[in-house]
Amino acid sequence: MVKLKLIILGFSILAVSCASVTEMKTMDKFEQNADSYELAIRWSNFDMASSFLKNQQDPGIASQIEHLKQFKVTSYTIKRFLPSADKLQVLIFAEVQYFKKNGLIVNNITHRQLWEYDKEKENWFLTSGLPDLK
Repeated sequence: MVKLKLIILGFSILAVSCASVTEMKTMDKFEQNADSYELAIRWSNFDMASSFLKNQQDPGIASQIEHLKQFKVTSYTIKRFLPSADKLQVLIFAEVQYFKKNGLIVNNITHRQLWEYDKEKENWFLTSGLPDLK
């Protein structure tokens, strides 16, 4: 009976540790994507930033990218990072400072980003869209 309890305990610990390793790999992948997205936005590389979008085939994205190319981002600062309980969604609030290339006024917006993990593709995607710069 004691042996059976030890075996059950061992399998339980193994199951929990496997879940933790999977969760860590998933969050590591999120960190890589979020860091790359941040760099793309900081460098005003909106073509690259759009590669993180879930609906990359949306026909409106090309016109949005063309619109964004008239702006230069000067700063990108993450203010809040809120992962869901299951670690399959992350909500980020980032402050973006930018100016229109033919203007002199620096503007600020809070870019609300919803990231979701696609288990089938084993990758994170931005579902909330690119920043709305005006």
